[in-house]
Amino acid sequence: MLKENGITHRQVTDRSAWTRAEMERDLSWQHALIPTYIAEIDAVVDGLRRNRRTLETVTRADFPFPTFGVFLKRFLWRDIAERGVGLIRGLPISRYSPEDAGMLFWGVGTHLGIGVSQNPQGDRLGNVRSKGLDYEALNVRGYQTSHHLAFHCDPSDVVGLLCVNQAKEGGLSSVVSGTSIYNAVLAERPQFLPLLFRGFVYDRRGEEMPYQKPISDPVPVFADVDGDLSIRYVRQSIKTARAKLGLPFSPEEQDALDFVDAVSERENLVLSMQLEPGDMQFANNYTVLHSRTGYADHEDPAKWRHLYRLWLKVPGFRKLDPALIEYEPQSGWSRREGILPATAPMPKEIADPLFV
Repeated sequence: MLKENGITHRQVTDRSAWTRAEMERDLSWQHALIPTYIAEIDAVVDGLRRNRRTLETVTRADFPFPTFGVFLKRFLWRDIAERGVGLIRGLPISRYSPEDAGMLFWGVGTHLGIGVSQNPQGDRLGNVRSKGLDYEALNVRGYQTSHHLAFHCDPSDVVGLLCVNQAKEGGLSSVVSGTSIYNAVLAERPQFLPLLFRGFVYDRRGEEMPYQKPISDPVPVFADVDGDLSIRYVRQSIKTARAKLGLPFSPEEQDALDFVDAVSERENLVLSMQLEPGDMQFANNYTVLHSRTGYADHEDPAKWRHLYRLWLKVPGFRKLDPALIEYEPQSGWSRREGILPATAPMPKEIADPLFV
């Protein structure tokens, strides 16, 4: 425990502060779809086809999941909200066209939260697929490259990935507990905490919304609101923001960021997995950082590595410093007026005997 400027910093001891060994020992964060759920999914896809739905026209009403929907609510609160990450395996994606798979993934998201667009063009899903670009170039996003991506979080409450195609080689998906990173900073380099709680400006890399500035206001790396410790970290966007502003990092800033990066790569903390076609991975952007190893694609473009990315807002998900919120005014809701209080336990009505 550390007390500084009237603020008490304590080690995080809840389920979000995990190590790789703990996650490998307890595999309850992994879920295989059971036949009941798959039958409901197939029926929904049939309905989408009959009604000629598209990704732009589907709504929550197009995804009536009587039991799978209950599973998803429990998955949201037990795995994503509490532990920070969860994996759903066994979606028979080869049965569906790419368009059907995209709509289905969006529909899964409607049972977890509110889907938000990922760029000024209003795309509902991101296509994580290499365009052969250089990640070090200004205004290039990591999902457009095949490069290794350092650990980071996305500007939404929850990020979801659906694997459509695997790479020929590489492309491992990795996650690390942001709260475990915070615990390491507190224990080993507490002198960095004031700087990290103050934060850094971010470069939106040419994909800012009309109501956003190209360079953000300062965003804290760590923020604590009534005991909810959250993290927001994208080193590349911090780096390019400073480059665009012509402002070099101080030695202390450089050391603090380097230490966060070094801890995020510690072997005892990093959990890596190879996502297979049909796997759906979801992560809490306030407690988990994610990364990807570099990869090589197949020669056939039809077999290139391809994942759909989903960004979700979840009202009532967590108590947050406003500086962490990438708020979308047109979405019509406020986090403080969410469907559930941030401190609410998992609702009793989503208890599910089929949760496996």
